[in-house]
Amino acid sequence: MTGSQDLGAASGAPGALEPELEELRARLEADLEALLAAVTPLDQVEADWRPAPERWSAGEVLHHVVLANRTFAIVARKLIQQGRRAGVTAGPQTRRSWPRIRAIAEIGASGPVKNPDRVTPAHGFPIAALCRDLIESHAAVMATIPALAGLDLGALRFPHPLGFELNLYQWVDIAGAHERRHLFQLRTITASPGFPRRTG
Repeated sequence: MTGSQDLGAASGAPGALEPELEELRARLEADLEALLAAVTPLDQVEADWRPAPERWSAGEVLHHVVLANRTFAIVARKLIQQGRRAGVTAGPQTRRSWPRIRAIAEIGASGPVKNPDRVTPAHGFPIAALCRDLIESHAAVMATIPALAGLDLGALRFPHPLGFELNLYQWVDIAGAHERRHLFQLRTITASPGFPRRTG
């Protein structure tokens, strides 16, 4: 049985999400739509252009987001499976949502961040393939949301490589916050002097 099948079995029969999880699902969906709107118009020249030799291109930003989403999905699946095995269930007063992780989403608030090696992007991937990978990696995160039902999301925690700890809810929500952060970065790249924007 695959990991996705395990999650499906754990989450039970499909049905309506509880309000907090539906709000999370809708927010992540909006995050993806905003990012796709920024990257799908790019051609390969635009996607590969760098503002400076040491700076990422739009394509590299997108590849980084894909790699990060895959990591977020893996961690969320592991925490879900851990919670199901250990019976870490929610009680009547269990908190079901948390404020968005704004320090990650807002570059102005947090400043530049040194990314872990595992999510360091490569240059020159086809932009169409990157867009497909973005949709697929984001869907892997979204697929974990139904399986959050019934779990004590705050009790299931795992350290982030940058030195802080996130609970299960936050490991899912961080995908959208991270996409918003890099949406700002993409807009900065495409607004930079010298960006090879097409005319006509």
